[in-house]
Amino acid sequence: MLTAKVMLLGDMGVGKTSILYRLVYDRFEGQYKSTLGVEILSHDVAPADGGEPMRLVLWDTDGDFGTQIFDTVYVTGASAAIIVSDVTRPQTVTRMVELVRGFEARFPGRPYRALLNKIDLPEAAGSAGAISELARSSVKSVSAKTGAGIAESFAELAQTIRRRQL
Repeated sequence: MLTAKVMLLGDMGVGKTSILYRLVYDRFEGQYKSTLGVEILSHDVAPADGGEPMRLVLWDTDGDFGTQIFDTVYVTGASAAIIVSDVTRPQTVTRMVELVRGFEARFPGRPYRALLNKIDLPEAAGSAGAISELARSSVKSVSAKTGAGIAESFAELAQTIRRRQL
């Protein structure tokens, strides 16, 4: 089974841990819990094309790092990244764009998905325009609370990683 290290990046409170818990445990924790340093989980994902499952080793990082995350040992060996923002907080979308640029500079050609989280909230309407700088194909709207778009985003990323590794 192929294994890939995937970094979860984004500001504090954008829902990185909630996205992982929805993916791995199929549950949503309503109470905010800040990640200190890094939390590592693994999850087997069937790629979107129906190929052999891939084990994703998911590194949920502390949102305090910002773009300095690329100067830490945490990112060593990363195959891909999930970069998360909270669509109800425009400054986190700006940070997401900065993190995408940092990831592309540090890991040229490696895949990523930019996830606009919390689309289930009423104040999320109309905020997608802020990400026009990113490739639309790499940006997905998701909700950790309802699960919308989570499994599909990781399956698409796994398929992209597999294509790169073969």
